[in-house]
Amino acid sequence: MTDLEQLAMDLRQRTQWQQTPVEMTEADYLEIARQAVRHLYVMTGRYTQYGPEDVPELDADEYEYVLTTAEVSFYRRVQSDVNRIIGYSTDAMTITNADKPYANLSQTIAELLARQRVLYYKMTRYTLL
Repeated sequence: MTDLEQLAMDLRQRTQWQQTPVEMTEADYLEIARQAVRHLYVMTGRYTQYGPEDVPELDADEYEYVLTTAEVSFYRRVQSDVNRIIGYSTDAMTITNADKPYANLSQTIAELLARQRVLYYKMTRYTLL
């Protein structure tokens, strides 16, 4: 059985350097991990086998795919929060350079999506069926 809490902790470790405008809780990380596992099952055509609480053991490539998907979700959430905040206070954030920690979010998301595609095609047992 794959431990969703371990997956959430791995996500937190991979993203700990990124500042977030809205503080993320453990429940947020768990929900992102749960959604990433569901995404894996949908993308591989095993959606009938998915249970939100009962996640079977994932292979290394599946685990990496899920973790990358979770990272994409995390950064999209940060980007959404930043866009919402900047929409209200663009001038003040520009003057104080408060938007600088979030300057490369789009590039980070694009790189993670490219990595996600590579991982998906490496899971040949599903993509070639």
